[in-house]
Amino acid sequence: MPEIEKLAPDNGGDGNVYALRRSLLASIEKTFADNQLLTGHQVRGAFARWLDELKADLKSVAASGWGAELIPDADILESQFPEVLAEMENNRTRLAELAALFAAAGEEDFEDSDNTGVLPKPEVKQLKAELKEAKGNQRIAKKERQQGDWFTYGLEIEEIEKRLKKHKALETEARTLKAELRSTEKKQDELVAAARQKIGRDEARRVILERLWLLLVGTFESYLRADQRACLVALEGLHDKYAVTMKEIEERRDEAAAKLAGYLKELGYEV
Repeated sequence: MPEIEKLAPDNGGDGNVYALRRSLLASIEKTFADNQLLTGHQVRGAFARWLDELKADLKSVAASGWGAELIPDADILESQFPEVLAEMENNRTRLAELAALFAAAGEEDFEDSDNTGVLPKPEVKQLKAELKEAKGNQRIAKKERQQGDWFTYGLEIEEIEKRLKKHKALETEARTLKAELRSTEKKQDELVAAARQKIGRDEARRVILERLWLLLVGTFESYLRADQRACLVALEGLHDKYAVTMKEIEERRDEAAAKLAGYLKELGYEV
């Protein structure tokens, strides 16, 4: 985007955003002149929308150049702390998986077919009651020197505790992930502020131009997706209309005619 690069005063630009708009619009029309996917109206519309959304950014570049303050927080995190974003994304994904598990456990016909260890709340309550009872019975068996019963209750206690421990581990993991996400989100402002201080104008220019380019591509892709959806709707309409062949229609007609003839014959009419 050389013309946008020249917009900054430190690159010898005159800071005229409106002149830049006219120049870029003429350039984009020429570039897309031979394309067969978007109409000229769509090309101009997509480009105009992109420019309108970035008007404030372009004016800031024209006024003060490539400053790190023009980079959105999310872009700074992505360029300077990709590992932080990756960790947050992994935590959110895992937290969503756990939330889905707990939600599924709340369903009436839930079965833990994947052996995840998650338990419905009523079952957790029931197991805790059974555990308490088993421990009480074990104490009685020990007191009365009933070795066999004491051992049996011990096995029951071990099995119940194993199931509760597995479920508890999932709950603990979910709480830990939530806490880590909250902690990281609180640190984001500090990380962004520290990163801005380290970003020079050259790197700021690179990050900002990359963002502008990605937004431009995304804008045109949104128009293409809209056309794609329209094509799919049209194809589905054709499928609904022509999915049944003429042969099938004639066979159904003949079948219906034969049934009608049979009814008429039963009623004594000559067919």
